[in-house]
Amino acid sequence: MDKQKSAKGVITAIVIAVLLLVIAALTAIILFLLKESTPKESEDTDNTGTAVVSQETEGAADDFDPEELIEAAGEAKVRPPEWYGSFASSGDVLRTIDLKPFKDRCPDVYAWIEIPGTDIDYPVAYCEDAVDPFYFTHDIDGNPSDKGMIITDSLNSRDFSDPETLIYGHDPEDGTMFSELHEFRNADFFRDHDRIYIYMDDAQLVYKIYACFIGSSDHILANNDFNDPIQFMRFFDSVGEIRDLSMNVRESAKPLLGDHAIALVTHCGDDSKRLFVHAVLEEVRY
Repeated sequence: MDKQKSAKGVITAIVIAVLLLVIAALTAIILFLLKESTPKESEDTDNTGTAVVSQETEGAADDFDPEELIEAAGEAKVRPPEWYGSFASSGDVLRTIDLKPFKDRCPDVYAWIEIPGTDIDYPVAYCEDAVDPFYFTHDIDGNPSDKGMIITDSLNSRDFSDPETLIYGHDPEDGTMFSELHEFRNADFFRDHDRIYIYMDDAQLVYKIYACFIGSSDHILANNDFNDPIQFMRFFDSVGEIRDLSMNVRESAKPLLGDHAIALVTHCGDDSKRLFVHAVLEEVRY
């Protein structure tokens, strides 16, 4: 009888132990499932290097709003969708230009150019005809004008995305339009003034001035394919060979392969020559 009681006690103990193990296992599984179903915060880095807080939950992708999360992290800037959106912003725009009133007068206006230290502060219009650009002989309202407007033409894209964009302007005697580009032939002025600002609808492009010189009136884009890396580098290497006693160069701003450059072009009193001010994109602000 004692042996039977002892055997029953052992069996009972084993059953109780197994039940406890099963209960413990079930409890652990339930706690694990509860933990996995609870949203957890993690800190990631977006492609601008800005830390953003994300919510990791099953099925949360349908409700994901990047702008809300960026704002929640204290970062209000949103990368513009154009090509310059691939650049991280260097900070807020230095000046806000409302292009709409100018576009209402002239639908071909798409940008604004400003050169600090000068009175060059104008809208930029796009001309479809590169041979006889309309706005080079007409004002913003379409009226005939000897001064015209500051323009780019169809040999370039109308968003400054090309490796080299030419921007044209007259140099009338009253000192308006691109007349003050001639100031950059003065070494002291060139040294003290080194920026050109281009304003788009949602970004500011900041260019550092590389060189000012008088060169041939032959069309740069017709004679050089800047999309060809070899021709791009060859052109800017050749700048050092230009024979102009009033030429000024800032070697630290020399355009390199992959850069976006601009050239401001105006007359210089010799029909076979033109005044050029070259600059390279240094930063983008938005």
